[in-house]
Amino acid sequence: MSEDPATRRSVTPDDIVRLAELLDRFENADDPGSEVARRAEAEFEVLARELFDQFVKPFFSAVTYTQFRGHVRWCCREYLTLQARKPPSPPQR
Repeated sequence: MSEDPATRRSVTPDDIVRLAELLDRFENADDPGSEVARRAEAEFEVLARELFDQFVKPFFSAVTYTQFRGHVRWCCREYLTLQARKPPSPPQR
């Protein structure tokens, strides 16, 4: 069953995965000043801001965007660390 976006009330694991991919692209870029890295960072900031505005700001007035962003970055790094520790999957046939 697909999720109805209108009933969604929190940041999902899929959101964290998307943010983690973006974070990885700009934090671990060979050239942090490259267009690809800067674009990934800008996309990360836009998505993080949208999630904050939609799921945090209306319900948790004591939480600032800076706090939320820091927590999201921590979650993303945790996700990336776990992915790096997983053994490689066998090739699919």
